[in-house]
Amino acid sequence: MRTLQLQEVEDILYGACIYGTGGGGSLREGLELVRKLYAEGKHVKLINLEEVEDDWLVLSPYYVGSVAPPSDEVSERIGDLTKVDENVSTIAALSLQNYLNQPIQAVIATELGGNTAWAMETAARLNVPLIDADPAGRAVPEIAHTTFNIFDVVITPFALANRFGETLIVESVVNHDRAEQIARSFATISGNFAGICDHPVNGDKLKKSVIRNTLSNSEKVGRSMRSANEKGHSPINAIYSAGHGRLLIEGIVSKASWQEVSGFIEGSITIDTFNSRGEISKPLSIWFRNEHMLAKVEEEIISIIPELITILDLKTGMPILNPTCKKGMEVAVITFPAPEAWESEKGLSIFGPEYIGLDQETYLKVKGKHSNYRELCATIVEF
Repeated sequence: MRTLQLQEVEDILYGACIYGTGGGGSLREGLELVRKLYAEGKHVKLINLEEVEDDWLVLSPYYVGSVAPPSDEVSERIGDLTKVDENVSTIAALSLQNYLNQPIQAVIATELGGNTAWAMETAARLNVPLIDADPAGRAVPEIAHTTFNIFDVVITPFALANRFGETLIVESVVNHDRAEQIARSFATISGNFAGICDHPVNGDKLKKSVIRNTLSNSEKVGRSMRSANEKGHSPINAIYSAGHGRLLIEGIVSKASWQEVSGFIEGSITIDTFNSRGEISKPLSIWFRNEHMLAKVEEEIISIIPELITILDLKTGMPILNPTCKKGMEVAVITFPAPEAWESEKGLSIFGPEYIGLDQETYLKVKGKHSNYRELCATIVEF
């Protein structure tokens, strides 16, 4: 077990948001959350998966919602309600603990991104360790997109909570997709924001169903970004080297748009790069649903889920989250390999090209090509 210093926690969050592929929750809010914890004298304790006892009860607290503002109707209905001080994910965790009548002995983040901070906050508040693992290895748009789903870990019972202290226990659901609909509906009527705590699982089964070392890997990437900036080196090179990724493009955002669709943020981003003559080469386009789903040059797909596609500020390496990517930003786009669990047949059926209306084989073809933006854009002399 390792008691983390605030700098280590912040490095984890920066790296987690880089792995968050444009989504996964607000980095700013996550940093504010953990800084408040440490100002109060609390600490996050991190343990390896191997340190989890087989009979421990482990829960996954996080939040669900949208960055889009609530509808006028919802705003009117909740406008006069009094908000509670506690964070919604911790309220949900305590509600589920009370329902199960069993103490929580560790928590695990549901994904990588700003949302990771909510698991940190719950772990610190309840004085239990946070596990160096998660069931996504990235950020994902839906509750069903979890390795718990791959390995048949049931999501129920799960708890929902909102900023008004209202809680709901869901004892059973047909499947993870139905759990997503229920949770997102609860979040919608709560102002597009709610806490959730799900997948109560014992340590023995947990070890067989999650991705190991994801927080320590995030810390490595976040630390590499910080160190490169401190030394005046390229943070982009440091980040993709630390995370074993590859650079797709460095350029300028020429188009960026998004809209809310059924509780998700969907949109597209176009990035131009220029050759030595100042001519625009073939642009890279990215389509996202909360997270980046695929990257294309003209009609050729060069990266697609479950690979990780990330947009970074070219000068600082800071992750640029959706929908904050704006026209005129100088950026780099990098990819990281998909966690092995997502590359299985079942993994691809849950969170692969079929999720966005393409054949499952698309991923295997794209991976097999080892496409590289520099090769596709042979007219580029320099970046």
